[in-house]
Amino acid sequence: MNFRYLFLIASLPLTWISGTQAQVTVVDFESLPVPAGQFFNGDTNASSPYRDNFSITGTRDNFGETEFLQLWESSDVEFFNGYTPGFGSWNGFSWSKVIDTTTPGFANQYASFSGGGSDGAGGTATGTNYAVGFGNQSFFNLPDAAELNSIDITNTTYAGISMRDGDSFAKKFGGVSGNDEDFFKLTLTGFEDINLSGGSTGALDIFLADYRFSDNSKDYILDSWSQFDLTDLGSARSIGFSFTTTDNGDFGANTPLFVAIDNLTYSVNSVPEPATPLALSVWALALLARRSRKLNDANSS
Repeated sequence: MNFRYLFLIASLPLTWISGTQAQVTVVDFESLPVPAGQFFNGDTNASSPYRDNFSITGTRDNFGETEFLQLWESSDVEFFNGYTPGFGSWNGFSWSKVIDTTTPGFANQYASFSGGGSDGAGGTATGTNYAVGFGNQSFFNLPDAAELNSIDITNTTYAGISMRDGDSFAKKFGGVSGNDEDFFKLTLTGFEDINLSGGSTGALDIFLADYRFSDNSKDYILDSWSQFDLTDLGSARSIGFSFTTTDNGDFGANTPLFVAIDNLTYSVNSVPEPATPLALSVWALALLARRSRKLNDANSS
């Protein structure tokens, strides 16, 4: 047996022998309870199983009514939701299985413009779950040591049709001539700590609609699922959503501040696994060889 090579193996750390593993998680929302064609928006009066993933973290005043601040969980990621029972209103994130790409207006606020969830390859998986974000207070918290990979995003039907056709509040993007340089932008901002606390780790702009091209044929409203790389946001613990639109009025944005998300992907580098029995045996044998060599050297001197 070549004791020299065994000595080299024995000098290596066990973590090298066993290696580290990056565990990849895809948050696809499929474990969340929702009947076909329905949604859940955080209603505090609902019962199990809809409330099972929720925890109430506080309250605040919402024009004289109590708004409950909540977090719901999917695949170890916490999503913010604010719900006001007195108004039946919500903000933050809901989850959905709604399939409706044609009905305009606020009553259809839970539908993706693609007609369902993402299939992970730019297409639509009809009848699968996805999440809907609403408002500039939307955010989610990541587990400790998570590294963001990517997210699938598209417009909601409510926002998409509003920008395409206009409505009683919002203008038709591009205007009558089609030359108005309108856009609707989502900005994802990473923060070092949960609940949007700590310093920023970076930001990513995603255009949900862009009519700023000199060639109007290039103008678009995102109506299919697109995957966006999130690695530039670094080791963020929370991600905030904020919207910017060129269509604003006296009370803020006229464009409905909604977005649909699916297949949020992140990685966690797991603690190195214990060395395998074979590796431990080789290590032990090498240590014995090294000890034997020292004894032989001592006896020969």
